[in-house]
Amino acid sequence: MPATPRSRRLGLVSAVLAPLLGVAACGGSGDNASTSSGTQGATSSASADSRPASAVVTDYLSYVGGKTGKADSSLSPVGLGWVNVEGAPGGSPEATLGAKAAVKYVNEQLGGIGGHPLELSVCTVVSAEEEGQKCGQQMLGDKNVSGIGIGNLYLGDASFNSVVAGKKPVLVGVATGPSIATAKNTYSTFGDLPHIFGTWGTYSRDVLHAKTAAVIHTNTPGDKIASSAAVMGLKAAGLTVKSVGFDAQATDLIGPVTAAGAVSADVIVPISIGSGCVGIAKALKQLGVNKPVVSTPLCMSPDVAQGLGGDLPTWTYGIAQTLPTDSTAADSKAFLTESAKAGLSPKTASQVFAPLGWSTVLTYAKVFNAIGADKITPATVTEQLKKFTGPVIMGASEVECGKYQDAPAVCNDQSRFYQYQGKGQFKPLTDWIRPPQ
Repeated sequence: MPATPRSRRLGLVSAVLAPLLGVAACGGSGDNASTSSGTQGATSSASADSRPASAVVTDYLSYVGGKTGKADSSLSPVGLGWVNVEGAPGGSPEATLGAKAAVKYVNEQLGGIGGHPLELSVCTVVSAEEEGQKCGQQMLGDKNVSGIGIGNLYLGDASFNSVVAGKKPVLVGVATGPSIATAKNTYSTFGDLPHIFGTWGTYSRDVLHAKTAAVIHTNTPGDKIASSAAVMGLKAAGLTVKSVGFDAQATDLIGPVTAAGAVSADVIVPISIGSGCVGIAKALKQLGVNKPVVSTPLCMSPDVAQGLGGDLPTWTYGIAQTLPTDSTAADSKAFLTESAKAGLSPKTASQVFAPLGWSTVLTYAKVFNAIGADKITPATVTEQLKKFTGPVIMGASEVECGKYQDAPAVCNDQSRFYQYQGKGQFKPLTDWIRPPQ
């Protein structure tokens, strides 16, 4: 059965997304149905971020090699392509909003690209795989576009890649579409689902010292892919894993939670969104389960907080970028402050793909400035991206594209884990960690 746009999105992006700042506004004194499913023992002496100062990007002017002031509107624009899924339920318009804000910021604060305005050429995939072909043709046909950025292209990626086929370089924050990791001349600075999910195994083994894991997932095609990646990562770390799916419409999840062995497992890994997260949290409470829960950040949304009486589950959450609400992180503070100058609201700035869109555009600005506005071509951009080793805005300190032969576009495989303490407060539990060795 083919995946629907909604189901593919839910599964494929679940490991890598930043949570919503709106969560803090949802925090209240209501009964938190998941308090009994906390993370006892989930502490780490490596909670501090050990990235060197040079890898923590807070000075965007220096990062992109720009000049203070506005771009010269009389000069010819430097084109940048942008492709994203949006316009229908399951889309991610925040990715494009983050990218547009970054373009505005470059043009108003960083002097453009050598004085030339940066111009975004946007193509959207709405609801069909073949729409990716249209976007690929648009990007190749636009002679002013020498590089293409991708937001959340979980749908249409195969047809897009078949058209572009490496003719122009593609930069993406998170490779959500299953064909992106193997696409030609493509670079994913935050990684893809299978490699990022491996860190769930490392965390469970090295921090929790877990031996067994229960994976509970929505029984949709996309979430089956996500759960398979989680199971693979956990098994690679030496854990015994039982994975059980449930129907997306189900509300009483005591059955699947029990069947997955959550009562006796050392760690519980939910892979769902919205009502599924609520159902898992309520089932764990009803069963009296008080084991560490290590979730994907899609359970960190206001609808989950609302379903649980006013606040999120006090679980552990892993992400492949610095948490925007991490008050200890200088790069998160810089992103929220500077993106606001470009008109990005706090709510949008912390939604899913907005920080990744921001990061992707500013990385391109860095590359374009290094080349020089009059020398930008697909070939020169490709040359620069091949040499790019970071740092990445709000990302891990090391970027190594081509590390994995089976996924040459993947440039990162690291994540951090945070403990949600209630009322919008998060505590870092780990430094950046890699998949099991």
